[in-house]
Amino acid sequence: MKNYPYNVQGLDLHDVCAQFGTPLYVYDAGVIKQQFKNFTKAFSGIDHEIMFAVKSCTNMSIMKYMLTLGAGIDTVSIPEIKMGLKLGFKPEKIVFTPNVVEFCEIRDAVGFGVAINIENLQNLEAFGRKFQNTYPVCIRLNPNMISEIETRTTDLSSLNFASVNKEHYDDVSKEQVEAWHNQSKFGISLTQFDKVLKLVEKYNIKINGVHVHSSHVILNEEVFKKGVKTVFKIAKLFNHLEYVDFGGGIMVKHHPDDKVVELDKIGKILKKEYDKFCVSIGKKIKIWFEPGRYLLSESGILLAKAVVLKTNGFINFVGTNTGFNHLLRPMMYDAYHQIINITNPDGELEKYNIVGNLCEIDNIGVHRTLNKVRQDDIIMIKNAGAYGFSMSSNYNTRPKPAEVLIINGKPRLIRKRENFDDLIRNQIELDF
Repeated sequence: MKNYPYNVQGLDLHDVCAQFGTPLYVYDAGVIKQQFKNFTKAFSGIDHEIMFAVKSCTNMSIMKYMLTLGAGIDTVSIPEIKMGLKLGFKPEKIVFTPNVVEFCEIRDAVGFGVAINIENLQNLEAFGRKFQNTYPVCIRLNPNMISEIETRTTDLSSLNFASVNKEHYDDVSKEQVEAWHNQSKFGISLTQFDKVLKLVEKYNIKINGVHVHSSHVILNEEVFKKGVKTVFKIAKLFNHLEYVDFGGGIMVKHHPDDKVVELDKIGKILKKEYDKFCVSIGKKIKIWFEPGRYLLSESGILLAKAVVLKTNGFINFVGTNTGFNHLLRPMMYDAYHQIINITNPDGELEKYNIVGNLCEIDNIGVHRTLNKVRQDDIIMIKNAGAYGFSMSSNYNTRPKPAEVLIINGKPRLIRKRENFDDLIRNQIELDF
């Protein structure tokens, strides 16, 4: 953020808290725009689409801002599709990437005219029975890198390969691969790839895309390169191919010691393989990405107030007016978020456990060194722009915080703070 950590676009964060209260999510539109530019520049040599991962932040104003930047959206539920259409995203700029959902959701997505990623054999077969070759679909694969692709046991001699390019089939089975999720629920395992091809042939399914995603793979440039080669070999099998979707997973630093890949290097690796691939199939295709964290993480902060200071044993606790009901990642993933006392930046450094106000173990940060914290000091939690509010809850019957977007130097309220009426709105009280 500009002039981080004390202000955003010249606005004192204390003034923002005074205006909107705490806890408070604050997003910097300038950072979002710059991250989008960085991403676009890194892949400028490739015909690509940036499909913002809505699940990372479902605020409609953030989504609308992404639309102004030229992004499409990656959605994981029918309501997310409806939000996108309501905001003006065209169906061709929306991709639906659900996980283990009822087929009725996929059927509904077809009705909206959006692109669809199917990640299991059951729904792929249901799709084939229902739509055959009347609607194109993308398959989401789990490349199972770590072990060599298993030897095929299915006899494919009976296939006529109307939708599958048999010429490239043997190339896939020989490829040595190394590191995407091996036991993840996401995607169709390559050990089941023969079954995919049989379903494609059985129902004459029009496969227009191949999708892969793993946050871990893009931590290592060499593994990424091997993964790209493997995915392109798989993609060659489909005669109606229009795009390859590499998902998200491009990391940003949360901890000072975090190692992340250089986006420009990833772009150069992909461009080299992309150019060779397009020549090999005799046409240009698009490359899709579904970034969430990269675009939003650094743009957002969660501001909370220090409300209770206490010592148990040898541990000094800073109790705040937030918790894992507002930012789940530290407790769910053991995720690190830098924490700063912005009210007393010159205070002596002390060790604290920063905790929330829930009746649970509710650690936001453990054994952290902060400038001396006093009651009512404002505590800033960094990298909260992605998977922050979108994963929040009303646990302990506590309302969700407000959200503010700072754009052109002005703070704009983009979500009201919840109140008691919001908490009970959908409950039905019975008479006894």
